[in-house]
Amino acid sequence: MNKFLIVFDFDETIIQHNSDNVILKCNPEQSLPEELAHPQEEGCWNEYMSKVYQYLGEKGVKEETMRKVLAETPLTKEMLTLFQFLRESADLFECIIISDANTFFINSVLQANGLSSIFQKIYTNPSCFDNKNTFTISPYHSHMCEQCPVNMCKRQILNNHLLQRAVEEELEKIFYIGDGTNDFCPSIALSSTDVIFPRKNYPLDRLISEIKMTEPSAAQAQVVPWESGEDILFFLEDCTGR
Repeated sequence: MNKFLIVFDFDETIIQHNSDNVILKCNPEQSLPEELAHPQEEGCWNEYMSKVYQYLGEKGVKEETMRKVLAETPLTKEMLTLFQFLRESADLFECIIISDANTFFINSVLQANGLSSIFQKIYTNPSCFDNKNTFTISPYHSHMCEQCPVNMCKRQILNNHLLQRAVEEELEKIFYIGDGTNDFCPSIALSSTDVIFPRKNYPLDRLISEIKMTEPSAAQAQVVPWESGEDILFFLEDCTGR
């Protein structure tokens, strides 16, 4: 039997909050200076966060502190229950992450929760600590998509993954789980046999609802809004008879 592909976003999908906000708990000053209080330009979030990480480095925030704060960040409700099901059904599901977070944040959370082995691939922005122990991130790739942030088009990443996998085996169906505006581009590229799980009352949910009203043929996949991992779990159990 062919496998199903499950694509997870990370921030506000696997974890309850945005990891860029979570990491601010490391700030010994409790609040950012005025010039860093707000991002300057639309669509340049990572450049803004790079300045924040530089500031944290200057304040003496170390890798271990950041890892500890990330390890303690809560997963979204019942997400562990969903992952337990996916672990037990590894013969049926291939799980990947496509996220505009970064390698360090994601790996820290997955390791702390014993989830690293669930995912076959993680597509995200590369990150590391430089020789001054300052946290740095790099863009995942460059692309031509006008809808997406300059550093990442999730549709292109998903398409590339599917092309690579098609050489090995056909993936029967795609389940896409997300919450944000950057999950909209890949969502509307899915076919009528696929399923989008937008988190209820988050930007992706609103965008899909809007396009369903204005241009019904634009989003072909089945739409299943979710509030907890259990909502997704019940749907997958129903789909697979597990």
